[in-house]
Amino acid sequence: MKLLSILLGLLTLTTAPVLAQQAPASLQALDETYGYRGARFESDTSAFRDLALAETAGQTRYYRRKSEPKTLGEGEVADVTYGFYQGKLSVILLKTRGVTNSRAVLAALQQKAGTGTRSSAFAQRYAWNGRKVHMSYDENALSNDAVVVLTCKKLKEKEMKQALKTQPTTKAAPIGS
Repeated sequence: MKLLSILLGLLTLTTAPVLAQQAPASLQALDETYGYRGARFESDTSAFRDLALAETAGQTRYYRRKSEPKTLGEGEVADVTYGFYQGKLSVILLKTRGVTNSRAVLAALQQKAGTGTRSSAFAQRYAWNGRKVHMSYDENALSNDAVVVLTCKKLKEKEMKQALKTQPTTKAAPIGS
């Protein structure tokens, strides 16, 4: 009996590192990655050498990488766009086409960050709300194309505060006038 206890103890010690290497999917993994494929949030545009400007909206410029890999997990990604607010990476948009690619990308996201919160049993909409990163998956019910949005919370908050400061205020008419 004592020998069996010792063998079980040794077996547990030898398998513990293997189990530790397979970290469970979690929001912590989302926060630790802090971006997508080596592109980390808050990085300056100068940190990227292969960007092509796609569009500008307010103080955010959207770029595509010329050498972007077009797969995520088992799915094909149709488009990846990087948004830089005031020159810092703040948002990443991934687009998929068709049910096969969309669901394969969703599976890869869930494997990395957990199942996420599903907003409705009738729609393929999920959200992951980490401490530093928010991620959403939204699949079109007709085409099954999907959009994944990864957002740096810190820079999004800064953008929202700036928008509130610059937004004109309107005075309400006095009551009874």
